[in-house]
Amino acid sequence: MTRKITLFKPWLIFGIAFIAFNCSQPKETASEGESSPVEETTEEKKEEAPQIASPRQQAQGQVGEVSIRVDYGSPAVKGREIWGGLEAYGKVWRAGANETTSIEFTGDVMIGDTKIAAGKYGFYLVPNENEDWVAIINTDWSREEHGAWGAYNYNESNDIVRVTVSPEWVEDVQERLQYAVGETGITLAWEKVRLTLPVKAANDA
Repeated sequence: MTRKITLFKPWLIFGIAFIAFNCSQPKETASEGESSPVEETTEEKKEEAPQIASPRQQAQGQVGEVSIRVDYGSPAVKGREIWGGLEAYGKVWRAGANETTSIEFTGDVMIGDTKIAAGKYGFYLVPNENEDWVAIINTDWSREEHGAWGAYNYNESNDIVRVTVSPEWVEDVQERLQYAVGETGITLAWEKVRLTLPVKAANDA
């Protein structure tokens, strides 16, 4: 009996060592390689999602001899309460989604009694309940140059002009925020609100 134990003991030790060696080896790199693209794709989707939900749009047109271009993120209503809900009354709104809404003039213009030099500016609105709204032209529009992102770091001291605009309430719902540039200025339509920011070419004022 003692001789049998002595005979098979080396094989038993070899078997245990073989199993331990295999278990200690790292997993195949193929499985690690397969997981990386999934993680990268997920992160990309997280970054792209806001832009997909509120795609960047541009509106262009002429006021006199001045060309005007509005660049904005276009959110959708999606059955939500917009005014006094998603967009609070009495607070500065980026007048769009994601990055700051910008307006570019190729020539000098008049907004209210203020002359605005040709250039690119940030555009903001303050919605008010049962009152006129406030339209704001501000120097800050670029994330890179001014640190501007939406209205989160809006700086009132950089306002160039503030004017009151009267919103018109209609029955038809405009699903996506939409800007347009016409002879009388810049118009906005979203949900049941329509409003116009009067703009004149400085030479025609």
